[in-house]
Amino acid sequence: MVGIRPRRTLHTLGHSIANLSLQTKRYGARQEDGSWLYETDGIDVEAIDKLAETVTANLQRGSRVRVIGSLRADAWQDREGNPRKRLFVRADDVLFLDALASLDDAVVAEASQ
Repeated sequence: MVGIRPRRTLHTLGHSIANLSLQTKRYGARQEDGSWLYETDGIDVEAIDKLAETVTANLQRGSRVRVIGSLRADAWQDREGNPRKRLFVRADDVLFLDALASLDDAVVAEASQ
């Protein structure tokens, strides 16, 4: 699920880059009453050029997506000279699951008529 609406920037080399954050929910610890606590993880995703335009135009917070891509690492020094690094996914493809669900609903509605 998209946690923050994608924002697009123009890179110095002329590439359009969209950054978005995905939130995943997974089972954590079991409570005393037997119910589960959920844990949430945030994953940074970067899309480039045409895919960047597509995700910024079509996704918003709460959109359900499936991302296919590769894990990348980035390292730099902050303004104080401290080393910083981050892991992110460079998206090759983004599947809009909400759009597929709407399409499935339309097919079911048409079939029932």
